This record gives sequence, C-alpha cells and structure tokens, in this order.
Amino acid sequence: MNKNTIDTGRLLLRPFDASDLDDYLEYALDPEVMKYIRPVGDPKVAREMFLSHAGDWTGEEGRWMGAAVVLKDTGKMIGDVGFRYKSKQHQQIEIGYKFNRHFQGHGYGSEALQALLKLIVRDWPFHKLVAYCEPRNIASWKLMEKIGMQREGYFQENFNFDGRWQNEVAYGVLKRNLKL
Repeated sequence: MNKNTIDTGRLLLRPFDASDLDDYLEYALDPEVMKYIRPVGDPKVAREMFLSHAGDWTGEEGRWMGAAVVLKDTGKMIGDVGFRYKSKQHQQIEIGYKFNRHFQGHGYGSEALQALLKLIVRDWPFHKLVAYCEPRNIASWKLMEKIGMQREGYFQENFNFDGRWQNEVAYGVLKRNLKL
C-alpha cells in the first residue's frame, strides 16, 4: 500500500488502477447509477472518464483526483470517490462520488467519504468543502448532510442533462465544521 491508500476495515480507497476498468464500467454504464450524474455514454466515453481520474493525486486546480473504493475481502471495485480544487485561490475543494447500485445501502458511501475527508484534511490545504447534486438525488444530499454540509443554494435549470434542463443544489461546509 502507498501513502494514498486508506484502509477503513471493510474498504480500501486507493488511486485507480488499469485493472479496475471492468468494475468501473459496470456502474458507470448503468443508467440507474448515472441518472442524476450525467448521461450514460458509450464504453469509449466511460473509459476516457476513467482514465481522466486515474494517476497520481497532484492537486492541480480543476483535475479530479479519483479514488477507487474496493471491498477488502473480494478486491472488487464497488464505486469511487473523488475531489478536486474548485478554486485554489479561494481554497475550495469539491467532492463527488458514485457507487455500483448492487452495493448501495450498506454504508459504503459514508465509510468511503469519511475516509477520503480525513485524507483531504491531512494532506490538502482548504478552507471550504463543496458538493453539488440534482435535488431528486436524496441519497446523495443526505450523505452530504451527514458529514456536516449544509444546503447553500438551489439553482433552477442549472445544467443540461441529455437535452433536459436539470435543477442543482449546492452544499458546503467550512473545514472547521466538518464532522469527521
């Protein structure tokens, strides 16, 4: 394990590896998983997304640093969590996550996000953590609230999702108010 691998007991969080691609495609191409995130593309587009999140965590502004969420007992990648500097000048880090639907509802998202936040607090300077989701994605915003984030904005028809305008909610929490 390297310094960017986190062991939570049930899960390992680590940088993506080429061997994770099939597990990633299993949920990244699932319309049920992606219905609030982005339109399901073809496998080539999903592979490019995977590759854009792979590699060393370097911290350049705007680049997502993805972590594979892997079940320790089976080695299966069941989801991913990630972060990026939304603004280095304003010390804002944005977080995001998605999980294979067959592994949702078991507390893995909460466990993985808590572990990721500990890494962010330890290694990445920031003042505020932010996240966004479609308001109908109740599980996502409940997870944000669980870590102490508060709804700070509601943006009507804020992004175009496969030809349909979607609403978006913004959540935020100051570093000092995170629930770790």
